[in-house]
Amino acid sequence: MKLIFLIPSSTIRSTTKKTIKSVVGGQERLDVLSRCLLNLSRWNNRINREIQLLIYMSHEQEQKVLSIPISDKFSTLHNEIDSTYMMLDVLSSPEEYNAEYRVIRFNKLLDNLTKDSSIFYLTSEGLSIDKQKVLTQNNLSLCFILGSQHDLSDEQEKALFDIEYIPISLGEKDYLASHVITIVCNHLSHLDNN
Repeated sequence: MKLIFLIPSSTIRSTTKKTIKSVVGGQERLDVLSRCLLNLSRWNNRINREIQLLIYMSHEQEQKVLSIPISDKFSTLHNEIDSTYMMLDVLSSPEEYNAEYRVIRFNKLLDNLTKDSSIFYLTSEGLSIDKQKVLTQNNLSLCFILGSQHDLSDEQEKALFDIEYIPISLGEKDYLASHVITIVCNHLSHLDNN
């Protein structure tokens, strides 16, 4: 069973040249994804699930997903600098990390995910994560859709409303995507151990 985090981003581009200096506060906000990668690497051997990061690049010239299986290849990450360098490397040489780009529309990606995953969209209007029995009651993979630095676009929200998804809440506070990953993984690890 997989644990998938899907992060749509309108700013990340696979075709632009990036350097470490262009990352922090840069236009593409790669730092957001770098922190997510770091947090997922920390959970890789602490949770009994295969973890995958999906970065959906929704820029009009992209429309593709980068699928990154979180494996022991990421165990060398100790801080944000390490994860930023590695994220730059994954974007330019995905095959080195068993990652892959796939051109796909967002609605088709969601359709594909619903075939073997329960889809959760994090929103303050959702039911509390503590009250979500479906997290442990089926053999499907779990896919959490997170915002990067922006909410979903209108088109992405429409695609989400066209599928069967579960609105889920972590409370009234807003969290960074990297913090959401930690909270969700911590919650799931407690469920798995009970």
